Amino acid sequence: MSDELYSAKVPEPLVPVFLAAQKKMEDMFKDINKDPAKGRLTIQDERYLLIRANSLATGFISEAEKVVGKEAAEMLLYNFAFAIGKGEAAAFIKKFDLKDPVEKLSAGPVYFSFVGLAFVNILPGSAPAPDDTYILVYDHPSTFEAEAHGGGADHAICFFSAGYSAGWCSESFGLELEATEISCVAKGDKSCRFLMAPYDKIASHLEQVDKYLT
Repeated sequence: MSDELYSAKVPEPLVPVFLAAQKKMEDMFKDINKDPAKGRLTIQDERYLLIRANSLATGFISEAEKVVGKEAAEMLLYNFAFAIGKGEAAAFIKKFDLKDPVEKLSAGPVYFSFVGLAFVNILPGSAPAPDDTYILVYDHPSTFEAEAHGGGADHAICFFSAGYSAGWCSESFGLELEATEISCVAKGDKSCRFLMAPYDKIASHLEQVDKYLT
């Protein structure tokens, strides 16, 4: 991997397109303006928010599960993040005039890193394509959710990260994609690893999940 690419780790053939995305993000994030007197934080004149990581992780789940139960709360967070990721992708595709699906994808992990959600390592064997052969296997060494949780989980807990990524990639490729976390730092695994595939193919991939954990 090129030493120039610091905001994501990707297979060598993808490095040039990710470097281009990184340059765009560098230019964008140079223009941050904080104006507490007006209660505003803007990047290139667009309003942004700073929110504590725990508020979108364990805080959201613990409050939502009081109303709808734990499993539904986790799904709610995933779907909430999916909508955000899909909307963010559409905005950046337009902002940067991105055309190719992989080019559209590249902005996602780089942006993910710049805003502090997680570092993304796309693993060899991934095949992001605009058809039902699409598969993406990727690590987050530690998501904001796993870090906020602190350990001791009995199952994977990075629902926002999974949903956001699936939303971004669905918009980028024009597919209905689903992402599932197959290992998680919060439950003692070495990394938060995710598998993403078309909605109607994800189950068949999960039947062979062991090969994605090696």
